[in-house]
Parts: sequence; C-alpha cells; structure tokens
Amino acid sequence: MAGRTRISVILSLSKDLFACAAALLLGTTALAQDPPEAAPDSLAAEAAPRWPLPECAHPEKSVLVFPGSRAAQDLFYAKLDSLVSTGRGNVNVWHVGGSHVQAAFFPNRIMNLLDSLTVRGDRGFLFPYKLAGTNYDKTYTITATGEWEAPILTQSSTLRRPRYGVTGYGARTASPDASVSFRLNPRGDSLWCCESLRVLGYGSSQRAYPYIICLADTLRFDFEPETGSYLFYLPAPTDTVHLQFHIPQGEEFTLTGLQPVSYRPGVNYFSSGVNGAALPSWLDKCADLERDMKLVHPDLAILAVGINDSAVAAKDFKPDKFKDNYRRLMRMVLKTNPECAFIFITNNDSYRYVRRGMTWNTNGEAVRTAMMELAEEFGAGVYDVYGLMGEAHSVEAWRDAGLVKTDRLHFTDVGYELLGDMFVEAMMEDKWRR
Repeated sequence: MAGRTRISVILSLSKDLFACAAALLLGTTALAQDPPEAAPDSLAAEAAPRWPLPECAHPEKSVLVFPGSRAAQDLFYAKLDSLVSTGRGNVNVWHVGGSHVQAAFFPNRIMNLLDSLTVRGDRGFLFPYKLAGTNYDKTYTITATGEWEAPILTQSSTLRRPRYGVTGYGARTASPDASVSFRLNPRGDSLWCCESLRVLGYGSSQRAYPYIICLADTLRFDFEPETGSYLFYLPAPTDTVHLQFHIPQGEEFTLTGLQPVSYRPGVNYFSSGVNGAALPSWLDKCADLERDMKLVHPDLAILAVGINDSAVAAKDFKPDKFKDNYRRLMRMVLKTNPECAFIFITNNDSYRYVRRGMTWNTNGEAVRTAMMELAEEFGAGVYDVYGLMGEAHSVEAWRDAGLVKTDRLHFTDVGYELLGDMFVEAMMEDKWRR
C-alpha cells in the first residue's frame, strides 16, 4: 500500500468505466499494469497530476469496512452500473453532517469525483447562507434583496425560529421587495443547469408565495402538498434564476431551500450540513426533515454526524443514546427508501472547545466503536477517518502537514479535498474487489 497516491480522476463515460476507475484509483502499482481494453465508443481517461500521500496519513486504513451485511452497498453499486451502462435513471446520494459538510469542500470533492466517474446529475440543495451570516459554498453564487431573519439552528437566538427541514436552514422575510437570485456556473462553464426550480418553504398564508418573472411572463408554481414545495417549470434550461416573492402587508414567507432540477440522468448529490449540528439538531429541531427526505430519496446516505455529539468529557458521552439517535435517523431514511445503503464516516481525531480554550477530544474511539456496532446492525459500511489519521493524538501531525487548521478540529481546504479523494478511492476499490 506504500505506493498509493492521492489523485483526482476525471473519466469519460464508457462501457468499462468502473473497471478503468478502479485501476486508476489503485495508485502507482495498478497504473504499472496494462490498462483494460477500452470499449470502442469510449473516450480517453484523463488523470490529474499525482503526488505522494503525506506521511501522517495511513492509507491502509482508507477502506470501507462492513462488520455485517454488505447487500445494500452492492445494490447501490448495481444502480451505478446500470446508470453507466444505460445512461438512464438517477442515483441519489445524501451527505449529512456538521461543519465538515457545511464547509462544502469535502462533499463537493466527493460529488465532483463521482460525477467524473459516472454521469453528472443535479446540484442538490441551495441556500443563501449569507442571510444567516455564516460560511457558504463558493462554487455557486446566490444573493438576496430585502430584509430577512435567519436564526441558525445550532445557535441561541431571540428570533422566532422557522420550521427547519433538510437543509437545516431557514430565512424569513416580510419585505415586499424580497428576492433571491442564484447562478449555478459562476465560472462560466456549463456543468449545471435546471429546467425546473423547486422552492422549499412556506408562507404565513396562501397569499404569500414565490414567483418568477421570465421576459414578459410571470411563472406560477405547482404546489405539491406532499412535500410542501413550490415547483416552477422554466421555459428553457438555464443556470440562472431570479426568484421574487408576493408578500402582502402583514404576511411573510419563510425560505428553507432551493432545488434546481434538470431531469437529466446521473448522480444527484445532496449535502446537508450545519455548523455545530449533532444528531439531536437534525432529529429534534428539523420538523420537516422526514417530509423533505422524499425529495432526496437517497440510494446512499453518507452519515458524518458525530463530531459535535462527542464534544463532551468522556464521562458525558453516552454511546447508547448516540446509537439510539442514529437509529431514529436511519429508520427515517429507510422509511423513504428501504433499499438505501449507508456509510458512516467516523470522527476525525480532534480537539474540542472548553471554557478556557480547547482540549483533546477523548471520544474518537468510542464514536468509531458505536458506528461499527450500528453498521453491523444495519448492514452499513464504515469509513474510518479516525484510523486513517493515525488515531489518538494524530491531529497534531495533520495540522503540521497543513491538512488541519490551527484549531485542530477542522480540516483545511486541501485536507478536505484529500479526504474526498481517499473516500472515493476506497469506494471504487470496494466496488472493484467485492
């Protein structure tokens, strides 16, 4: 395993796609072998420059582990195979967590690598995070006008809280001039488009609602009671939409998310991350999470919640309660799609905040053990970030390598991208070897 390298792979669609992907992702040893014969209609594979993994990483731990059944994961791979071979249908991935997910670098790296290995689908959920005064995904642009209130799910606030859903965010406005505009491709490329826009949210009454003006026409929505969302059909595919709101005096509208829909086949990647979120944040404070899960209908759920649940003294971390909360979340997902596969991502080795600064988080091993037990119970996989970092007190070496920030809790941009590379590599190796 010493010859494995960190890589970013961009592959074009072909009949031998996953065979090529697995060979490329195995690193220098695999690349030294003769590549598989390409299908006649395939395009050339292109790999980005490679460089050795940092010494602080333990690539032998960068594998998917299945303590119990792996049937659901193999079914997920079969769905990917079908998408690649037929060019039809969609495969949906839901990635949920705290700040590691909201930071966007980690989920976006996984999303882009999966898209390059299969077929690009939809962008997932958008939200104007600036309204909440928090960090945001810079791979798309989104702006708003008017006055808004957006209390953050995980922070105390004197503001009236909205009904949070799958994004974990909500913003409320009573401004008659309120609007939200987004552009999916701010760099001028054509990666993403949408033919419809789904608006997640609710008005104080039916008199408050969103609308879109396109040229001289006002586009009206189809309201879907089952998901509580407003669906707009756009006159042509676009990457830019300007959404306005009809809000009479005394009324208000609460926006909880935007979902651009393209109707094209591919992998749809949905990420839900809120800084500081623990399992109770999603389960007890997001009243519309289970309803919104119907919009995702995940075929794979990447479960990365745990770093905030464990940010307590060892005596205060209750593994049984942690597992019970995860059971609630997983059963909610399975209610939407009984065939959904799960992959747990263990906590990274880290420090946690205390009153006078930060102290080492002693619960990394306990969280990993709990996730292993849940994985055996539910037939899920585990990706052991705690192990690949080097386990206890390894975070200092990752900080010194420029992969973890000085807080010894969050990764740097490069660190998140490395984790994304290694995760997709592990998944492709698992698929190749099953």
